[in-house]
Amino acid sequence: MFLAASWCFGRYMWILPIITLVWLILSMGTTYGIAVALNHTFPDFPYISYTGVEVPERGIFTFSIAVTAIMLAANAEMRFLFVKEIFREKEMNKRWKDTNTAGLILGLISSFGLLLVGCFQVDVMKPPHYFGAFLCFVVAIVYLWLQTVITWKLRHVAQKQNDGKVWRAIRLFVWIFQILNSAASTILLILFSVSKTIYKLQRKADMGTKWDTLRDVFLLSTSTEWLLAFSIMVYVLTFIPGFKRLRDIKVKVTVDKGGGEKSGAIPNGDQI
Repeated sequence: MFLAASWCFGRYMWILPIITLVWLILSMGTTYGIAVALNHTFPDFPYISYTGVEVPERGIFTFSIAVTAIMLAANAEMRFLFVKEIFREKEMNKRWKDTNTAGLILGLISSFGLLLVGCFQVDVMKPPHYFGAFLCFVVAIVYLWLQTVITWKLRHVAQKQNDGKVWRAIRLFVWIFQILNSAASTILLILFSVSKTIYKLQRKADMGTKWDTLRDVFLLSTSTEWLLAFSIMVYVLTFIPGFKRLRDIKVKVTVDKGGGEKSGAIPNGDQI
């Protein structure tokens, strides 16, 4: 992922979060539009997964979600490398370096969960689909809060530098936005989980359907799922200021000539 991202964007890595968000919006809008146009789902308001159940939108849904998962993993990896370099320069202790590593692991797990959601359709393969949704949403919330803590530490370290009022203001804005976004995402996750559980239990008890008495709780669960997905994706935009500071990105390749001797590095791209 790092190799592909560095080759595609180089020092313009800050574009990656924007492309990730735009890709997701266009993809979800496309599958939703096709599903509604072909009467494969209802316009107001299905769960996200039910916009990719039937052909042809199912193939588009799987492909677009898989690409989104890969791009999210690339964002998580680049964020890790950026923070790693800052922590190296500032000689941070092992605890903060381990925190950064934990963030990368959580980001990759969440991306893998999204991949499961796209590859296993909810109508025929519920267990892996729901497991992927758990990884995608719940682990992502933990990731958001962890990155918010890391941003706080980066601000604390940067305050010792004289890098201008503009960058200090940007870091403060990013940190506050991350706090608000993480809090909103957490609330949305709780609302989604509770409302969906209530809807399923009441439907099993024959207390109504999504078209009558259970309409309100059903719409609450579906709308909060959509909002939660977009809230998590918008968080990625907060990586832009950090990625803009990347000037050189390089992939190093060494070749063993035999006998333990290694050749020189073969550059591919630029260097962080």
